Amino acid sequence: MRFAQHLSSHLTPEWRKNYIRYDELKKMIYRMVGESAAKPAEKGNEEDADRKQVHVDAALEEQFFRDIQQQLNGIDSFYHAREAELAHHLRELEGEVDVLMAMLANKRTQNLRSSKRKRESLKLALSEYYLNLALLQNYQQLNHTGFRKILKKFDKLARSKRGGRFHKEVVCKSTFWVSKQIDDLILQTETIMIDKLEDGQRRKAMNRLRVPPLESRSQRSHWVTLRAGLFMGIILVSIIVVGVGVFYRPSDSWDNLTPILRGLRVGFIVTIWFYAFAINTYGWRRGGVNNVLIFEFDPRNFLNFVQLFEVASLLGVFLFIGLFLFVFSYWLGIPGWVGPLVMFGLLFLAFVLPLPLLYSRSRIWLGKELVRVILAPFFAVTFSDFWIADQFNSLAVVFLDIEFFLCFMFYGLHSPGSAIQCGSVTYGLRSVVAALPAWFRFAQCLRRYRDTRLWFPHLVNAGKYSTSFFVIFFSSLAAGLRDRSADQQSAGYHVAFILWIVSAIISSMYTFTWDIKMDWGLFEGKYKLRSELIYSKKFYYVLAIIEDLIFRSLWTLNISVGEAGASFLEGNILGSVLAIMEVFRRFVWNFFRLENEHLNNCGQFRVVRDISVHPLDLREVPLQDEEGAEPTLTAHFQLQRKMSLTLTDITSLRQRKGSEESVKSGRETSSGDSGFSNSTALNTIRESGEEDLDNISDIITLHSTTV
Repeated sequence: MRFAQHLSSHLTPEWRKNYIRYDELKKMIYRMVGESAAKPAEKGNEEDADRKQVHVDAALEEQFFRDIQQQLNGIDSFYHAREAELAHHLRELEGEVDVLMAMLANKRTQNLRSSKRKRESLKLALSEYYLNLALLQNYQQLNHTGFRKILKKFDKLARSKRGGRFHKEVVCKSTFWVSKQIDDLILQTETIMIDKLEDGQRRKAMNRLRVPPLESRSQRSHWVTLRAGLFMGIILVSIIVVGVGVFYRPSDSWDNLTPILRGLRVGFIVTIWFYAFAINTYGWRRGGVNNVLIFEFDPRNFLNFVQLFEVASLLGVFLFIGLFLFVFSYWLGIPGWVGPLVMFGLLFLAFVLPLPLLYSRSRIWLGKELVRVILAPFFAVTFSDFWIADQFNSLAVVFLDIEFFLCFMFYGLHSPGSAIQCGSVTYGLRSVVAALPAWFRFAQCLRRYRDTRLWFPHLVNAGKYSTSFFVIFFSSLAAGLRDRSADQQSAGYHVAFILWIVSAIISSMYTFTWDIKMDWGLFEGKYKLRSELIYSKKFYYVLAIIEDLIFRSLWTLNISVGEAGASFLEGNILGSVLAIMEVFRRFVWNFFRLENEHLNNCGQFRVVRDISVHPLDLREVPLQDEEGAEPTLTAHFQLQRKMSLTLTDITSLRQRKGSEESVKSGRETSSGDSGFSNSTALNTIRESGEEDLDNISDIITLHSTTV
């Protein structure tokens, strides 16, 4: 692998602009020595190439070394700043560990469960900090290797020794390479984890600090790719087999077609969504968007795009198992609804399987997130919470199809003609199910307002989702009145229909504007699009805006086709097409939503999670100096009891103040549902006034509870 590719695959995305610009320097060398000299010598002609006289452009040579020196100075400054920041963080973390040790040593400590929770939080914080150290050490090694290789290339092509001298006299004596503080910080972190948090158990501590390979997990990905390919092969064969079965099955043998196909449509749409998410993950990685940090995944255990592709293919296999049983139920002598029922069973089993298989940690994470989304008002909202709820809004058809199939299974099997009844809005449950995705986001916005007391953007965002309630209500009302006889629907139906159209237009324009301005952060200030763009072509953004506008307006097809008297089957086909197009719209939306989040909320070159430690219960620690106690700890307790704020809270307060100033100036760039604040920080913002900002100088002296 060429070094340029190696550098690209191993660098830290948030620090991309602070690495050696290897490709630029290589192109400068080629311009300096001329294209003919830069071409590699053919086999057998190396000696002729060595004897060939090379004419080096002296002006370009001086410019080359000035650029190298400038890049070296920038790397020195960046490395020194990150190293100082990490050293400061370690002092803060060590202080928190000392506080915990003092609590455990205090005989009056009553709450052992609380102490264990604090110990686990500190372990997690140290493990994330240790990963940050590894990334900085990787930054050091990559840049030094880059300078060595580019200077060696210069000497080879220019027939010179100046590059070697520059490397020895300048690069090898630069701050980022000479400094060994990073090694000391790694050793200190290991010592704290082993001696204080793991009671001297070195193997256990080092396993906790384990750093994942910084490159793509190639050895594991080979097996993952093999399994994904196997599943894809099964899907392709199944398509052929199912097609043959459909062709030879008698046309009069299809019964209960609508509920069965709706049940299978759930698996189809979910599978398509997972494939789209796998492509999203690949695009984020290629573009330098740190989705692992934004979603606050564990950097040691997360699914890359190949693994997500494998999961999507496995879901596709489940789908075709159900489809196979449905198509061949005529010859197998089983009811057709067994197919989708088996598919649902396999999906449920794969999700709740209590074994360390099928990426169990990711399944546990997803299960916790689903609980947080469903119980939105009772939990502080994180980015992953509302991102998943946003995906649910694009998967509303899945909710309705699950409701339809369950209605058919529990009621339709015992009542002829009930398939259409289950799809009706007359009994009310279907409208409630349709409103659930919008309710999840609406409740999250209200929770965000409760935690931050910022009416903009949270209440305005809640208003956006409330428009969905009006659309669902008036469409359900119009559908219910339409099903009545002609003399009963009269004016009531037309009023409901008009209100449905008006509410749908308002909802479409509201959501489209929010997508562009708030979720994607486009058209800010004097810039036509945005001051900084991650994706290479501006044309992508233009296409995305047009696509979002068109796909947000596709509901008009329900009016033009559905109200024109389309049959029930034709309506289902239209619904399936619109559902797939909505998944595609969300797929495009995801790229730019994560990009905006990355640019606005991954500042300060942060590359790993901020782990908040639970606030220590200072009532368990004496405020008076005892024999053998450190006076600095006593002073720390007194100050922390007085202020009751952490550095995370300070950052949140500053963000609150900055957000309010941005609102006043009309240049809010994020949807307001972003960021990585936890419940402690959010409650502090809510309960504290502006006077807290005046005490920043005192609060800085606290030992932070965040990495």
